[in-house]
Amino acid sequence: MSELLKLENISKYYTSGQSVVMGLQNVSLSFSAGEFVAVTGESGSGKSTLAKVIAGILPYESGEMTVEGKPTSHYGQPDWELYRCGRISFISQSYDILPGCSVFKNVVSALVLTGMESARAAEAAEEILNRVDLLGQKNRKAAKLSSGQKQRLSIARALAKPAPILIADEPTGNLDPENSAKIIGLLADAAKERLVIMVTHDFEEVKAHVTRQICIREGVVASDLCLRQECEVAAPMSVDRKENRGLSFYTAWLQMESRPIWSFIMLLFFALTAFAMFVFLGTFVANVDDSFTRLYDTSAFPNGDSRRIVVMRQDGEELLQEDLEVLKGLENVVELERFGLLSDINYYYREDQDYFYHYIPKHDQAGNPTGEIEITITLGEPELFLRTIPYGMDTESFLTGGRLPENMYEVVAHGDESLIGTKMQVLVSDNKKWAPGSYIRLNVTVVGVTDREGNLFFDSQLGRVFMSETELGRLIAPVYSLDFLEDLMIEGDSLEGRFLCSQGIYQEIWTIVWLEQGRDSDISMNQLIREKEFPFCYYEDPDQKIMLKAYGVHNSTYINFIMVEPEVFERITPELFGNEIALTIKDYAYTDRVLQKIYDLGYSAISPYRLGTTKQDPKLAAERLATLKICILAALAVFLLQIVVMRAMFGMEEEEFRLLANLGLRCRMAKRSVLWQILAFTAGGQILAVAVISFCCYLGIERIVFILKYLQPNVIVLFMIIHLATGLLTSLWIQAAVARQVFPSGLQYRDLKMNA
Repeated sequence: MSELLKLENISKYYTSGQSVVMGLQNVSLSFSAGEFVAVTGESGSGKSTLAKVIAGILPYESGEMTVEGKPTSHYGQPDWELYRCGRISFISQSYDILPGCSVFKNVVSALVLTGMESARAAEAAEEILNRVDLLGQKNRKAAKLSSGQKQRLSIARALAKPAPILIADEPTGNLDPENSAKIIGLLADAAKERLVIMVTHDFEEVKAHVTRQICIREGVVASDLCLRQECEVAAPMSVDRKENRGLSFYTAWLQMESRPIWSFIMLLFFALTAFAMFVFLGTFVANVDDSFTRLYDTSAFPNGDSRRIVVMRQDGEELLQEDLEVLKGLENVVELERFGLLSDINYYYREDQDYFYHYIPKHDQAGNPTGEIEITITLGEPELFLRTIPYGMDTESFLTGGRLPENMYEVVAHGDESLIGTKMQVLVSDNKKWAPGSYIRLNVTVVGVTDREGNLFFDSQLGRVFMSETELGRLIAPVYSLDFLEDLMIEGDSLEGRFLCSQGIYQEIWTIVWLEQGRDSDISMNQLIREKEFPFCYYEDPDQKIMLKAYGVHNSTYINFIMVEPEVFERITPELFGNEIALTIKDYAYTDRVLQKIYDLGYSAISPYRLGTTKQDPKLAAERLATLKICILAALAVFLLQIVVMRAMFGMEEEEFRLLANLGLRCRMAKRSVLWQILAFTAGGQILAVAVISFCCYLGIERIVFILKYLQPNVIVLFMIIHLATGLLTSLWIQAAVARQVFPSGLQYRDLKMNA
């Protein structure tokens, strides 16, 4: 019989601290295919060490081991991996099965790891499970088998692997006599086609089957007895291993499947770290903009709404209809005010809240009361800013009752339908341009209601009125009947057919004026003045003038306010768009994104809030700085925690890696399987974290919603990459640990405990 395996003066040492313990000393043995060898000896004698040296699990320090005449002393790690994969089947006393996998998967996986194709591995698994009476249990979880069934499964896996050397390390140590006899019978049958080496503490139970007994004492071969002739084997068994990159992915999935609870915990942990990084890094990004730490200065823009963006054409020309259509469709824009200047003009309509009446007794020059009362109005703190019906707003979605206004004296109010028909006094004041306390008075009627944020919404005609001040130097407003002019003082002829206006000219304040065109040339300027006609002219073209004639005074206090008949208003102030519009965005957090899109469209834009925050609040600035520091430290803590926990969790897989290595898993494939697992857990954890974040948004959790507003898609992708990078960096440490702990041959290795 040809020699299959030979050991010449093999020695193995164990180191522990400063001491060295002899495991094997100058052991010389040879083995042939067809032998069934029993290795016996007392506990700690070195018999398990001998088995693991032969199996290539432990390296030897001196001597030579040859396999089919080829020496192994020069073997490096890849060589030992190929040796274990192609030539060794190993049965451990502790079963070394994958408890979370099925019986069938345990056998198939062992064969696939040797390079066998899946279909062939499945056929071989069915056959061997039938031989060990486990075919009926093939779909059962290995963890639910009895101890005897587990050991039979371990043997089935070893028998299924077509390796010429089968080593069993005390396979019957934990079994009852009946199961022990079955196991020994299976090993005896296996010896008919390969070399079987069995480490046992009870020689009597195998005496009737083994062909040879080797006794080990204190690391030395005490005896080597041939008991009977070995079986004839035509040729040593071998398996052709094919290099398959898919094995690393297969191994990763196998490990995750075999330990479902461990995998679930890892998935939750990665989801937790992804969520934590989102919170901490997201909060950091949200606090990079320090505008909220500054105090708003109203000198440039009275309206400090952080959601407002003012847009203009780059050439400064008037915005046209097509410009409005383009801008209203921008993402994150909720409203468009076509007359941007209105957004900085205040209005007051709640008596004793927005404005206050004062009743002051009048006195004559001598200081005596006249019995008359002078009524004055003072304006309160400016809180409300004019708004017209948002441009392009769908009527059905905007109104909850009533109709849209048709002129500047009709409004839509925020509230229920009980407000419809309500008449109210509105005082409008441009606190930036007008003299302090100046206002124009509008008596308005509520004709519609809405549930949108805001108090009153005016008709776009009001925007044209204020545009007239910009274009013509005076505020020109239409008046539809005298009902709009409370306490109107009338002078001169009937108002029928006249044009109405209000304006202070030549030190007098006049309310109703008469517009005439093409006066007779013989009327002198003095005569015009006596009839209260004034050379206040609007040019439609060089040959046409509009002359205004005053008839009375109004009760608004802004002197440059004129009221005319609607026809005159339409003639004097044609449809005006103005050169700026105001956009209202969903939240200040979207400011940069919206501004960038506006720039990309070729317009100019500013954020009044951002420009107006010039002075910093020291307390808010300190809080922001503290928040940024906490976010950075917390993100680093999550990073370190992920590294430590991942290393610890994968350390729990060390024995499983060792088992798979004994089955034929190579170091490179093991490292790649670590990478695949981390990628899978990272992807799964991020998906789960996204689901949790989405659910938090659905519940309206303020902090999460706040962070998401500030995070653009590219920033979120960056966070995902950072989270992945932490896992990949940790995988390098884990891969090095796997290589060091599980594949020690040719490397610095960790000695196993002396228990054999």
